[in-house]
Order: sequence, then structure tokens, then C-alpha cells
Amino acid sequence: LILKSSMDLAGSEYADQTTPEEVAAASLRTYQNAVPEAVPGIVFLSGGQTPERATANLNAIAQLEKTENTPWEFAFSFSRGLEQPVQKAWQGKSENIPAAQAALLERLRLNGLADSGAYTAEDEG
Repeated sequence: LILKSSMDLAGSEYADQTTPEEVAAASLRTYQNAVPEAVPGIVFLSGGQTPERATANLNAIAQLEKTENTPWEFAFSFSRGLEQPVQKAWQGKSENIPAAQAALLERLRLNGLADSGAYTAEDEG
């Protein structure tokens, strides 16, 4: 069993958006209160976040995972968080396929860094 879940975020209309550290703490607290330790892993959806925000939040969760010694392995299962930059680069044009492939590889690289807690905002762009 792998649990596929959203991160705990402030609503998109809320003026004071949660920081990555707040998202990580709230998400971990939710899982500690609701998810049995026997569940081997939790993968995160990007849940309508921008690719950059989803990556930053994943990074904060990975960093907290290291210090809290959680019983679960965390990873990402992003759709929009991976696809949005690809679709923007591609625009449905065959001549943009190399740029779209590069965008996908770059987003995967950044999420790979975040999954290990090694991502920084400076890695973007």
C-alpha cells in the first residue's frame, strides 16, 4: 500500500499563504495522527500548486522527514507539477518537442533534489 495524498496547504484564496516549513509541519502532523506506521510510503500530489511551490514544499517535507525519523518513505507523484512547464514549452508544436523534453528533464531534476531535501530556490531557472 502506498498512500497518495495532498499536502496540507492554506486555501488558494487565503491571503497569508503557508510557507514550505508550515506545509511540512502540518502535513507530517496530519499523517502522524491519521496514518498507521505500517503504511510503507506516502506520495504527494502537486494539487494545483505551481511547479515551483510544489517542489519547495516537497523539499521542506523531505528535510523534516530526516529530522523527525518518520516511519514512512515520502516521494512525489506530481501531474500538473511536472506537466505544466512541459505543456508551456511544447504548445502543441512539433518543433518545440526538444524544448518540452528539456523542460520535463529539468523539472524531474529539481523534484529529485527536493525529494532528497537538497533543493534550493536558486536551482530554479
